[in-house]
Amino acid sequence: MNMSSYIKEIRKKGQRYFTLKQLMATQGLSKNTALNAIYRLGKRGELISPARGLYVIVPPEHQLHGSIPAEELVPLVMQYLGADYYVALLTAGLFHGATHQKPARFQVISDKRIKHSLVFGDVEIGFIYKKSILGLPTQDFTVSTGYLKVATPELVALDLLSYPDHAGGLNHIATVFSELVENLDAVKLINLAKDTHAEHQLQRIGYILDHIDVMDEKNAEIITSALALYVKESKPSYLPLASEISKTGYSRCKKWRIIENSKIESDL
Repeated sequence: MNMSSYIKEIRKKGQRYFTLKQLMATQGLSKNTALNAIYRLGKRGELISPARGLYVIVPPEHQLHGSIPAEELVPLVMQYLGADYYVALLTAGLFHGATHQKPARFQVISDKRIKHSLVFGDVEIGFIYKKSILGLPTQDFTVSTGYLKVATPELVALDLLSYPDHAGGLNHIATVFSELVENLDAVKLINLAKDTHAEHQLQRIGYILDHIDVMDEKNAEIITSALALYVKESKPSYLPLASEISKTGYSRCKKWRIIENSKIESDL
């Protein structure tokens, strides 16, 4: 059996991957013979295996990078694993115009525990576990392997503050906000915060937007006005700007009911 011919055949049908079971069944191979053939192609950089039993074809134009692009690989892997997911945090920010903080790894939030990053050549995909992501707002972006689920700008904003360690800290987050603000919707943001019990993050978002230069001042004004009104009416507890730093001995911002235990400096 010529594996290169087999790959050409399935590529003609528009398939980007095959499973070990498919290969054994369609070619009438024993498990050992199939695995040996796969191993040889893997050595040549023509295949990668991002999950047990799944083999993704790496066409010649991507072999230099060691993988197909992350945005094409993610839908295949998550579908195979039967996992719900969305592209998140700094990576999702890129899809919404926040391009100054390109992360080292492609960031995905999933309801399946995936312990290790996927690393193939230049491509690295990191996974963050979230117990339930059902009903969270996402947008579908078309890629050559199907649809890629990406967090909406409002979900990106809330997640960045919920996972500051995965977002490079407050100054990185502020830089993303300075560009993301152009695509944020105040009503959607407030409603999502309420739905996900993350209302406290609205104080931080308002405070940050008040203390940085932004790309879209008009929209930033609309958002901060709506958030300030929400904080004024709901009178939440005072909250530290940086949750990991002590709260004592710092000044308080009455407008946002924020304990100013950290300074904000956008990198822009």
